[in-house]
Formats: sequence, structure tokens, C-alpha cells
Amino acid sequence: MQGRFGRRSTCWLALGPAAISLILTTSAVAQDRGQVSAVHRQVSAAEARVAKAISAKDSNSLSRLGNELGKIIETALQRRENGGEVSSCDMAAHSLAFAAVTSADGLISRGEARKLLMQDAISAASDFQKDMQACDRQASKAAGSHTSVVKALRAL
Repeated sequence: MQGRFGRRSTCWLALGPAAISLILTTSAVAQDRGQVSAVHRQVSAAEARVAKAISAKDSNSLSRLGNELGKIIETALQRRENGGEVSSCDMAAHSLAFAAVTSADGLISRGEARKLLMQDAISAASDFQKDMQACDRQASKAAGSHTSVVKALRAL
């Protein structure tokens, strides 16, 4: 009888760490998905506000939006320094922030500088579109076109 008891405890000893590891991994993945979804919502909302600010030629709002997106970027950098992953949504926030800040600078500039800054903003907006499509997939959301920022910049 004692031999059987020994086998059972051996099985439980092997199953215990595996179960704990599975629980920890599952909770970490759920937390990551929740975090990705939250960033997706923030970036999607910022996309609409950036397109509206570009159309209104409001450089102050664009700078403010770039600063708001900077908080997402800082959080992603801290996570990366701690050995975590940077999501596609974090990259989309970075691209959108760069497009917003560059277009804000372009709106207040004149001549060749304005032309170069707007080209950089359009390039960043194209990168944002690609990053946001990957973010949609990562957050398990319906794929959107995310062309509003590029269209607003080209309308200038």
C-alpha cells in the first residue's frame, strides 16, 4: 500500500508545477490581451482626434495628442526594459504620435521645412496604418482601413 501512495505523490509532484505554470501563463496571457485591448481603444480614439485636428489645422491639439500617446509609448518602453513584449498597438501609438507631432510642426512651419515635415508625417501615417492593422489582429478586432490620418494630411 505504501508503494502505491508513493506513485501517487510522484504524479502529483510532477503535475503540481505544470498546473501552476499553466495557471500563471494563462493569467499573464489574459493580462496581455486586456492590455492590448485597452491600448487598441486608446489609439483608435486618438486616431479620430488626430485626423480631426489635422483637418482643422490645430497644431496645439496635435501636440497635446502626441503627448498623450507618449504615455503609452513610455509604458511600452518600461515593459520592454523589464523583459516584456512591445505589442503592435504600442507601435501604432508610436507611429501616430510621430505623425501628430510632425504634422503640428509642419503646420507652423513655412516653405521647404513645411514640405519636408508633411512628407515625414505622411510616411508616419502610412506606418501607422500598417501597425494599426497588425494591432487589430492582435486585439482580435475587425480589421479597419485606418486611412483617416493619411487622407487628412494629403488634403492639406
